[in-house]
Amino acid sequence: MNHRKFRAAVLTGTVLAGALSASAACAQGAQEAATNADIIVTGSRVRGEAPIGSTVTALSNADIAATGRVTIDRAIRDLPQVFDLGVSENSRGQSGGAGNIVYSNSINLRGIGPNATLIIVDGHRVTNNSRSIDPSTLPTLGVERIEVVADGASAIYGSDAVAGVVNLIPRRSLNGLEVTARGGIASDGAYNEKMAGAAYGHKFDRGQFMVAYEHVEKSNLNGSDRPFFTSNQTRFGGNDYSVTRCNPGTITAGGVNYAIPAGGVTSPSQLTAGTSNRCDDLQGQDLIPRQKYDSANMTANFKATDWLEFFVDGFYSYRSFYRLPAYSSATLTVPQTNAFFVRPTGFTGTSYTLGYNFSGDVARNASYGHSESWQITPGVKIKLPKNWQFEALVGKGRTYDISASTLGTNNGALNAALASSNPATAFDPYGLGRTSAATLAGIFNQVFYAPTIGRFVGYEARVNGPLFNLPAGQVKLAAGYEGQEFNVSLGSQRGNPSVPYTWTNPGRRVDSAYAELVIPVFGPDNAVPGLQKLEIDAAVRYDKYSDVGQTTNPKFGVNWKPVESLTLRGSYGTSFRAPTLPQIYGNSNGLFVQSYQNPTGGAPITGVALSGGNLNLKPETATTWSLGADFQPTRRTKFSLTYFNVDYKNQVIALLSDLSLLNRVSQYDGTGLITQGSAAGVLAAQYVAQGLTVAGAFPGGSPSNVTLFVDGRSQNLGRSITRGLDFTASHVIDTDKAGRFTLAVSGTYNLGFKTQQAPAAPFISQLNLIFQPLRFRARATINWEMDRFGVLLRATHVGGYTNNAISTPQAVKSYTPIDAVINFKVGDADNPFNLGLEIRNVFNIKPPYVNIAPSSNGSGGYDATASDPIGRLIAVSARKKF
Repeated sequence: MNHRKFRAAVLTGTVLAGALSASAACAQGAQEAATNADIIVTGSRVRGEAPIGSTVTALSNADIAATGRVTIDRAIRDLPQVFDLGVSENSRGQSGGAGNIVYSNSINLRGIGPNATLIIVDGHRVTNNSRSIDPSTLPTLGVERIEVVADGASAIYGSDAVAGVVNLIPRRSLNGLEVTARGGIASDGAYNEKMAGAAYGHKFDRGQFMVAYEHVEKSNLNGSDRPFFTSNQTRFGGNDYSVTRCNPGTITAGGVNYAIPAGGVTSPSQLTAGTSNRCDDLQGQDLIPRQKYDSANMTANFKATDWLEFFVDGFYSYRSFYRLPAYSSATLTVPQTNAFFVRPTGFTGTSYTLGYNFSGDVARNASYGHSESWQITPGVKIKLPKNWQFEALVGKGRTYDISASTLGTNNGALNAALASSNPATAFDPYGLGRTSAATLAGIFNQVFYAPTIGRFVGYEARVNGPLFNLPAGQVKLAAGYEGQEFNVSLGSQRGNPSVPYTWTNPGRRVDSAYAELVIPVFGPDNAVPGLQKLEIDAAVRYDKYSDVGQTTNPKFGVNWKPVESLTLRGSYGTSFRAPTLPQIYGNSNGLFVQSYQNPTGGAPITGVALSGGNLNLKPETATTWSLGADFQPTRRTKFSLTYFNVDYKNQVIALLSDLSLLNRVSQYDGTGLITQGSAAGVLAAQYVAQGLTVAGAFPGGSPSNVTLFVDGRSQNLGRSITRGLDFTASHVIDTDKAGRFTLAVSGTYNLGFKTQQAPAAPFISQLNLIFQPLRFRARATINWEMDRFGVLLRATHVGGYTNNAISTPQAVKSYTPIDAVINFKVGDADNPFNLGLEIRNVFNIKPPYVNIAPSSNGSGGYDATASDPIGRLIAVSARKKF
């Protein structure tokens, strides 16, 4: 048994043993426990109170299953308020994406940044890789429900809750065994996924325990299997982004191009002036990496006495990934000393350039690695006099992520081989494969290892109860302390395998105190016309960081019921986000040679980006407010509308992974982040002279040939203002003979999104532009249930938008795939065997064409942040409780 399986076995086995012994000693033959009346709802610390002024979107365990998604992150992404920007398995070109080297997923509410959404488990913080939290560390079977509050919540939860909070509530109600399995395949066979899991829970008179485990496998989806992922997009009405870095390649000598023939070249007579070989850039790149998940979680509660209760939750997750990048390519400088040198007729120079793809020389430099995390969080609840309660918990966890590749290009060795006059040591770029195996091994031997080890300890203690009575009810208070200790080891090994690891080991301590007060002004006992109910919530939180200072953030909420069927609400507060430790310290400084979208069309432009930390980063801040109404004219009909406004200041901007920035260069005037022309080559050469490692091959083998240099380090430069509307509506129709119909629609309509890329820069509207928050996203469902049958139809709509990554903006069409799920119940009517058939994207709607070149960070001929490249997927599932 390897170490990760051993850890999972220890975690689940220890909890099972303890819980089973408690069950045997205390609850033989006991009936199911009563529902706990002291439920905490996300967005409030006060027992029994839903957040005042804000709404909660909840996904039950059954809702998660109905989405047909095999991991939790993808189920949450179906919500219209969630944008697939940044930390995503299929796109890394936006905010936060540069650090996502293990291809994890996170949640980005409102699209204003993945780090602006806080993800918690059962109301408490959990360990992470210091960059983001992947909700799929928990198995779907082990989650009771997911609650999402798309409103600022730093006064309640602290840092990161700028756009909102996602709370994964582990399962505590399961009594028995539940098993599930699912398998799906794309209709063309290019992609498949499968999942199997089991959960067991037992409830007894003094508590419960539950343990769940799931195994998920998702295959890769390669760009070669999707015709829209291509450089030559003229057949779609777009540009030709083809490159001359092909195999066979193209010689450029004295400004004249010569295509190397398919069989290779040994004589000038085989070359024709004015010809070029053109091909796809990023040949063979995966759009989605191959991934395997093993995840387990558990919960347990035990009431030792009527006033003392112990509880615990924990999880273990191991996710491995394997991603095929494109075949390496470069523009080589070939000197006349090369043993295989072919001089075009009439050329008298001593060297020329040659666009070349190494597909015939070396395998793709695959990225592989894993993300492992675990946490155990025990706690205690103590009932105090006068209905007060004390609660304390300690969470301890660890995360270990690593990304690796071992076939990187040694630029020095490549240039030496190109200059060699000895056929045994020279590199042959002329298509005849004459480079010796030893020479190739010496060129393609650069390793990249980037481990991240995070260690987390969290402490929480709070009291909760009524202060005094008003005519409308009890005034309630929640107050508490939270402490966090987070230490991270950021490792890096780049270059020759003999180069030792370098480590950065920053740490952070956070001490926080908060209080929240709920005041009922009007209620059932003192209601008057126009004031059936009025309640106010006031919260404040103080956070002190060991490295970035201190902050105090309030929040106020109001709920007003003028009539029984209508609730009007509003909230106002401030929020903040402390910069992550990698943003401050970085793994290490380095240079990345990357291909940037050419806004005028044609081949992408090769540039260099600088990575590293910034010790001067400060926290981001935000002011958030919202107004809304909930209307329920009948028991079966509900409507909800919310206006939101987020003013986000001092935002951290990092351009490391932004490969479409060249059409927005003017937005960064005065910042010094983008350098073009000969000055870019001077900068690149200076950093190389300082000893910085280089990922990729410089144009012509020299940093002085670089014409674009991007400082990709994090900077406090930005500000954004987001305004919009959230809406939901649902209606239930019960019939005597045709069953039950449930109609539902939800969506987000953004009214404005404007950004300021630097403190002195003007505001620019970015709404409805590519890789930015889009104007309209919605989801509509029709669910029919009758006896043992059920049918769900779901339409997900992404409105059209503008692609401004090119000089002549393109209108991108809307995207509305439709899913169908058919359920059939077999056997015992009270506890049936559930069989399902799902067809995702029934009509196999292709992603809308987007005129952008293929990118190493996602997209190309389509937009990975707004559409799904998989196409139609057919899946079968089975689920049973025992």
